[in-house]
Amino acid sequence: MLPIIDISPLCGSDRAARLAVAERIGATCQDVGFLYVAGHGVSDAVIADARAAQETFFALPDDEKRRLTRREGVYRGYIPVTPFGRNREDAPPALYEAFIVGEDPAPDDAEVIATAGLYGPNVWPERPEGFRAAIEAYRHAVDAVSRRLLGAFALALGQPEAALTGHFSHQLTNISLLHYLSRPGMADAPPDELAAHRDTNAITVLLPSPVGGLEVQRPDGVFVPAPPQPGCFIVNIGNMMECWSGGRFRSTMHRVHPPRDRERYSIGYFAVPNFDTVVEPLPGLPVTGKPDDMAPRHAGHDLAGFVAGFDRHMREHAAA
Repeated sequence: MLPIIDISPLCGSDRAARLAVAERIGATCQDVGFLYVAGHGVSDAVIADARAAQETFFALPDDEKRRLTRREGVYRGYIPVTPFGRNREDAPPALYEAFIVGEDPAPDDAEVIATAGLYGPNVWPERPEGFRAAIEAYRHAVDAVSRRLLGAFALALGQPEAALTGHFSHQLTNISLLHYLSRPGMADAPPDELAAHRDTNAITVLLPSPVGGLEVQRPDGVFVPAPPQPGCFIVNIGNMMECWSGGRFRSTMHRVHPPRDRERYSIGYFAVPNFDTVVEPLPGLPVTGKPDDMAPRHAGHDLAGFVAGFDRHMREHAAA
């Protein structure tokens, strides 16, 4: 099982205690790049309200949700039901829908104009009542967790504690509310073809589904389940953090295998720095990663490329 690390000392004033937690996190990220985070400070009520808002939203009629469909090039709003992973000829694919939110700047914010809306206002539904308040409360709470973790990663790398957080003042971070649909009557169907991937962002803070489904690749190449643990988020390293670390931290392959007989809901927080951030190995670190993974990357262009690829996927699905 992945290690469970209590990060509550990261909230305190004792630098030695923060450093001890950071060193344990750093050792884990060198080994597998995934961990359970306990003592994160996000209340049960905030989490419960976000889960309830998520499930109630996805239960709305399709035409009501589709009025909030995201525009091409902008990663905010509703993603209609689409295949997840690769299709098979002998079995229907897993299906999911999503709703994406991020920071909520004014439309005339200079960063919104400069990024052509990649960093831009959210699209909020009128129903269910209280949806926006619940999701914003959750986003703000997990954002605080992310900033503490960024400080811990910096300490683990021998850097000043604030070395990374300054890159997140106008962050492109997004929260993805995810709903994987159940597929009744498929118990005897052939196995799903699962598409494994590495996250492209800096770090991911996942509120896992109670029904499980996440699988993480071990160093020997075998995928193993990462079931939810009480009171814990699952945190993993993305490609940007691997680059910042000079290859010391691992961005690990993982995949989702949603159960066929139950609905699956999860919430992913994908930390992405400011649009103009150029991610490259931090000063003074030995560079041990693969050259392609260590090449400087522009955070905004990286996300724009991801969104463009997603746009192509959605167009192909619509045309099929």
